[in-house]
Amino acid sequence: MTPAVVAALSEPLVPLDKAVAALGRDAGLVAWWGSEVPVDGPAHPTDAGWVLLDVGDATMLRNRVTRQDLYRTGVSPLRRALAGLLLDELALAPTWAADVVLTRADEDRLTAWMRAHLRLTSVLHPDRKVLLGPVRDAMDPGLREDGDVARAARERFTAAGGTRPVRDPSVPFRRP
Repeated sequence: MTPAVVAALSEPLVPLDKAVAALGRDAGLVAWWGSEVPVDGPAHPTDAGWVLLDVGDATMLRNRVTRQDLYRTGVSPLRRALAGLLLDELALAPTWAADVVLTRADEDRLTAWMRAHLRLTSVLHPDRKVLLGPVRDAMDPGLREDGDVARAARERFTAAGGTRPVRDPSVPFRRP
């Protein structure tokens, strides 16, 4: 089963918007590929200049991609890692809310960068949780969520937010 899933996630790359539009609302795995990303990863087998960044899973693939990975840094480990790697290049300024987050302008800048430099492939599969570990191990992405590079990048992102402010309970929470 793992070789078939790896082969499906290694299909030729299409523009990101086309790949996102084709995502289903079913469970499965998604592979993120990047170009001009400061991460070493396995090269795409057919598309030169693209390296594998991460493999993830979701109960609903379309929701994971559109409502997490391409939307908010606060809910996406991939976005947090990319933000940590691209802090200086994109002039990102993380700040504290309930957690370290980006302002809407910074989120938009990161999303624009992702749309220009990332591609994804996906495969629908109901046993996504069972397959995730073996597929990640087989593909060995450079920015895998549980890897040292991603962990260090997320820590850099969090540290860039500075010290956590003491919240005044009388002031309602507002996202920056």
